[in-house]
Amino acid sequence: METTFSSRMGHFCRMLIICFIVFISINAKLTNHSSVPLTVKSEFTGNNVNRLVDFRGESIKNNKVALKWKINNDEESFTYTVEKSRDGESFTAVQTSGIQVEKGNIFTWTDNFPKSTNCYRLKITDSAGTVSYSKTLVVETYKGGDVVLVGATPQVNLNDIQVDVQLRELAMINLNITNEKGDIILQQKEKGKSGINQYTIAGSRDLKPGDYFLKVVVNGSDRMMVHLIKS
Repeated sequence: METTFSSRMGHFCRMLIICFIVFISINAKLTNHSSVPLTVKSEFTGNNVNRLVDFRGESIKNNKVALKWKINNDEESFTYTVEKSRDGESFTAVQTSGIQVEKGNIFTWTDNFPKSTNCYRLKITDSAGTVSYSKTLVVETYKGGDVVLVGATPQVNLNDIQVDVQLRELAMINLNITNEKGDIILQQKEKGKSGINQYTIAGSRDLKPGDYFLKVVVNGSDRMMVHLIKS
């Protein structure tokens, strides 16, 4: 009897451990992409960023991320370095020897090994050695479900918040900006199509300097939470 009881208790304990591990795995999947807000600062650093028109990202074949930026038509020569971060605060340069130049002063670079969460910025160096930095671009990638990618960055010229949502199929998208208390300051509802959807949150340029949070919700599920610092 004692052996049977010990055997049953051992089996029960093993089942509890398995259930706990399964719960941890499910919880990790549910909280991924939304548990730790990343930081996006609205200011540029340096003078050369005035020549930067656009800076976006999209998911391409084999779950790679293609970064694209456009500059004003200018004869001056610049060197571009892509820097990457996991938290939006500490950046390190990545190998960017594969930058391609397209028509219309558009540059592209492919991140062959993106994480689920990626923060990018451009280091722009002119012929005199003067260095400038772009605003932060946050890109989150997804391997399953209806969402492929969500990206967010302050607009280059007007400082509106731009959000890109890449979908596998039609979906309803809610874009909310809240204050530190969680009160909704701006709210925008969109119907997304399959492929890349690009939105500008109306009125976001008029936000007073301070801390805000951008929340992207697709079909009722949180997909991104970003900490915005408006300068």
